[in-house]
Amino acid sequence: MGKYVFINQDIEILREEIKGVRLPFLKRLLEQCELYKTIKLSMEHPSKSTTFMGIACANLALAYLLTKQDQYLNEAKRWIFTIVGYKKWGNAHLVNVDLSASWIMFGLSLAYDWLKENFNEEERLLVLNKLILQSEIMYDYKIVNEGEGWPTQYWQNHNWINLTGLATAGYALQDEYEGAKKWIEEAKNNFSLVYDYLPEDGSDYEGVVYWRYGVMWLFIYAHLIKVEEGMDYFKINHFLKNTFYYRLYQAVPNLEEIVNIGDCHDRRSGHSTAIYYKVAAEYQNGHAQYLANLVRNEFLFREQYESHVKPGILSEAMFELLWYNPQIEEKHFSDLPFVKFFPDLGLIVVRSSWDKDALHLSFKSGHPGGKKQWEKLWKLYNEKSYNCFGLSHQHADNNAFILHGYGAYLAIDEGYNREVKTLEHNVVIIDDKGYPVENVNDVLTQSAFKLLNDNPSFNPTTDFISSIDLFMNEANITAFKGNASRMYDRSLNLEQFTRTFLYTGKEYFIILDELRSKDEHKYTWMMHTDTLGKNVKPGVYDYTNGLASMNLTNLFPDNAKYSQTETYVKAVMTTQEPDNYREILMNTLKIENEIKSNSVNFLNILTPRHFYETEKFEIIKISNKDTIGVIVKGKDFKDIYLYSHSNNIEYENIKANAIWVLCQFEWDKVCKVACHEVTYLSIENKVIVNESGKTNLIKEV
Repeated sequence: MGKYVFINQDIEILREEIKGVRLPFLKRLLEQCELYKTIKLSMEHPSKSTTFMGIACANLALAYLLTKQDQYLNEAKRWIFTIVGYKKWGNAHLVNVDLSASWIMFGLSLAYDWLKENFNEEERLLVLNKLILQSEIMYDYKIVNEGEGWPTQYWQNHNWINLTGLATAGYALQDEYEGAKKWIEEAKNNFSLVYDYLPEDGSDYEGVVYWRYGVMWLFIYAHLIKVEEGMDYFKINHFLKNTFYYRLYQAVPNLEEIVNIGDCHDRRSGHSTAIYYKVAAEYQNGHAQYLANLVRNEFLFREQYESHVKPGILSEAMFELLWYNPQIEEKHFSDLPFVKFFPDLGLIVVRSSWDKDALHLSFKSGHPGGKKQWEKLWKLYNEKSYNCFGLSHQHADNNAFILHGYGAYLAIDEGYNREVKTLEHNVVIIDDKGYPVENVNDVLTQSAFKLLNDNPSFNPTTDFISSIDLFMNEANITAFKGNASRMYDRSLNLEQFTRTFLYTGKEYFIILDELRSKDEHKYTWMMHTDTLGKNVKPGVYDYTNGLASMNLTNLFPDNAKYSQTETYVKAVMTTQEPDNYREILMNTLKIENEIKSNSVNFLNILTPRHFYETEKFEIIKISNKDTIGVIVKGKDFKDIYLYSHSNNIEYENIKANAIWVLCQFEWDKVCKVACHEVTYLSIENKVIVNESGKTNLIKEV
């Protein structure tokens, strides 16, 4: 039997397996093909994205290849020759040379290779010549625009999808068209850089939704070249191996919805059964197999029909069938850590457990696009004059957090925007200002170039970055600090904006914000929520959202000013469909210093709980000379958190030279301490820490 492009199994074995281990996947594929029969196709190119048309051709072609039922061949031809009849591929933006064209190129090339024995000569030439025409247009655009736009935006989904489409056409046509070989080589050269430039930790700056939409194609191309040439990126590329865990940790505890850091059109468009099955197969990863089966059996249709991103998860049917490995045993996530740090992106995730009603906090503070990308972008710009920047899917969200717990979103993000602003995230703004350039699509790139134009000695790889300056995680205590001061408008003369989170395994979070400037400012601490907070007493707001409730207790600054407003965000989904937009209305709490100052410290406590529970903790404010802090008191424990900007902490019988200390007491006896930049700590005249230099530590006493 002849070899088919992209299919790495013997077709006769596949035809046997669809009677047994792959029968559920065949059923899924055929159900998807039945949906295609209900779609009326226009003889003129639709005034919208046509990405769905290419993958439809491939799904229908595979259905026929496996079952030999004429109904699937006939339906495949209906789609194929409708597409072939279009004078152009794409609408409104980058016609013939972007996503609609490349999705079609990919699916139509596979359909041509799999079905051409069933075409008459006229039909075969129609498809062949159209693929040659469109592929040459795509190839020429790539060559002419080298160094600008998607041809060299190596971290961007447009680059991955367009070059995968071109490569697939190359493999499908190489025996019939000599020029196809140059398409293959161009894609190979491109992806050799792409895979090398990707972050080893598997994180994706574009966010979970674009991870599903874009990273999928990194797996498709890696599979394609492995099948066609034996080149195995799965063996050598750390991103491909690790990115599943980025996706997993950006799932909220119910596993169905997502953390929408970056551009995320909704809270469901994040799963890819295809990627999960491929990760499971390539790496014998039982966690991926478990999630793939869970999504396919429980979440599939709700995600498809509540998702704003097309063509959606149902179109992955062909990949599920081809990539599923029945030998991989499922493995639950219970053996995975609750805390995960992705250093390249500066992303930290804290979970209380792997239960469906667990607490889940995501925090981000990192380089634009991630450290590896940001440094490589400027290297290519300075050494080759390549403008490879494409950070429009990342937001002004450094030092921002999202909190989910007990089945509901408690602190939220706007999720998707074309006119990005700092104030639409859970951060601090200064005199109502944020980053150097705002209200634009790519605030990070444009801000960096503004700063460079203002000051030629400015170095964006060191002077326009955010970072994680502290990360400790042991003995059920997690502490981390983000530093975002270098991201803000230079007119603010900001010297410090650090945000510290402390989590003790109990149901509360301590948030300390330290802000310093050469000038006096109004500092505005912001938190966005789905529901309006109820001001139950001074400085305390109670939020209830479905199954969850949460108190926010503000302790500092003294004499803070509070207000609640609404924040509305509306954004067009794609330039191909200007009437298709996504919108969100957020409730926004603002906490501000009443009198302008050079510096301010915000100290806030978040205490989530089930909606039917009352507040579990007593929150006691501490203010003593240079020391501020809080006591969080429960039934049989007392946690004391103390902070001093001057590193001189004194409270009752606790003395320390440190920025902050946490002292945990059980039955009034100290049992554990955590310290940041400590040299000395004593409790009840007992010396706990005495170091010659500053250190960070967590210690059981």
